[in-house]
Amino acid sequence: MGDLGPNILASSIVILALMVIMGVIYTIWTQVNMRKKRNYFKELHTELAPGKEVMFGGGIFGVVQAVNGDRVEVRVKSGAVMDVSRYAVQEITE
Repeated sequence: MGDLGPNILASSIVILALMVIMGVIYTIWTQVNMRKKRNYFKELHTELAPGKEVMFGGGIFGVVQAVNGDRVEVRVKSGAVMDVSRYAVQEITE
C-alpha cells in the first residue's frame, strides 16, 4: 500500500503522453483535411464560367449566366436569374 503514489504518478504521465499524442495526430489530420477543402474550393471558384451547371449549399441547382467579380448570375429552372455570391457555390455538377 505504500507504493501507491509512484503508480498513480506513472499512470498519470502515461495518460498525459497519450493525450498529447492524440492531440497532435488530430491537429495534423484536421490541417490536411482543411488544406484539401481549401484547394477544392479554390479550383472550383476559378473554373466558374458561364454555361456551367452549379449547385449551392442549400441544394439549389442552376446554370451560370455571368460572373462579375464576387457575384454570379445564375438562372434557375423557373427561368429566374439570381444574383449570388460566388462563394455560395458548393459544386459544379456538369
